[in-house]
Amino acid sequence: MKIITHYMLAGLLMAGGIQKHAVGKATRPARQPFPEKGFWVTETSPDKKSTIVKYYAHSNHMVSEVAEPEVLDVRKLSVRKYLNEQLRKELEKDTTHGANIKLYEIR
Repeated sequence: MKIITHYMLAGLLMAGGIQKHAVGKATRPARQPFPEKGFWVTETSPDKKSTIVKYYAHSNHMVSEVAEPEVLDVRKLSVRKYLNEQLRKELEKDTTHGANIKLYEIR
């Protein structure tokens, strides 16, 4: 009877530890860096050896399209920061400055 009690107690402690560990991972804040202006879209090339990155000033003005020599994993924070920095540089080079079209002015 004493052995069963010890096993039940050990099982409860183990279950509590697993639950605490799972809750700790779920509440970790997402560190998503958002660009100040514009956005970027990535697309893996058909040969699976490079990535095509398209930089936009707003929803209907593409600033540039660049082929990166390797496959970029946008799940990584460092890659997202790199793309945001490249977006900032591309927006600075844009001569039209993304003529901000307001949706209600489109005919």
